[in-house]
Amino acid sequence: MAAAVFELRVLLASYIGSDQPPSIRAPAEFAYALHNQALAILEGKPVDVPAALRSLERLTPLLGERYLSHFHRVVFADSDTP
Repeated sequence: MAAAVFELRVLLASYIGSDQPPSIRAPAEFAYALHNQALAILEGKPVDVPAALRSLERLTPLLGERYLSHFHRVVFADSDTP
């Protein structure tokens, strides 16, 4: 999964920016926000998941609070971490 996130970031890199339609910009910005964590996982390094989720907060205007809240719940669905 980490490799997929990293590859999505590479494939969507040219769509990052405010002049892109939200339907293209949102996934590009989302993948960009998480690509460093994906790379760390691929390299066997630890990832601070709560910090990674906090890094997505800057995308609230683009993705919406409802989606980000949903994503947060999905990430922690099988975990004791809030």
